[in-house]
Amino acid sequence: MQRINVWIERLSALYRNLMRNFANEHGLQLVHLEILQYLNSCNRYSNTVQALSDYLGQTKGSISQSVALLEGKDFISKMQSQNDKRVFHLNLTTKGKTLIKEFKELMSFDLPDEIEFSKVFEQVLRNLQKKNKHREFGLCKLCGFKEDLDDNRFHCGLTKEILVKLDADNKICAEYKNPEQA
Repeated sequence: MQRINVWIERLSALYRNLMRNFANEHGLQLVHLEILQYLNSCNRYSNTVQALSDYLGQTKGSISQSVALLEGKDFISKMQSQNDKRVFHLNLTTKGKTLIKEFKELMSFDLPDEIEFSKVFEQVLRNLQKKNKHREFGLCKLCGFKEDLDDNRFHCGLTKEILVKLDADNKICAEYKNPEQA
């Protein structure tokens, strides 16, 4: 286990270093790139300042300041929720999507058996989250609330809303419920 921890620590340090360098090249800080990455990977229920705060482990005030900066630089836009006027949803602009695409290309690499690596890393992540009482932010398509309707539509048992395949495929959700704990 100690050896695995060393590799995880080294990978984490290298990844954050590459992120920091990329962010600096674009006049941003590491947290700004983390926010853009999160918004690129979350679903429409999780694109709020509160969810960002929970995901990144930072205060809501700190996240709000970063969001204001990113909005000012035209990387994200804010839209008031139609259901709750106190809530604003954050979305990547074209400029934000372009930056994240560029970052993903920089960070892409091949694995001999991506499925096996994915399973191992997912288990490590789940164990650490559970042990430290962190929210899971799991994939919508694997959520215990997701109910299949047909090939392209799903029902969220929590929100009682219909989701299209695009919503449910590879987006993470702050309301994720582990199906094994259902």
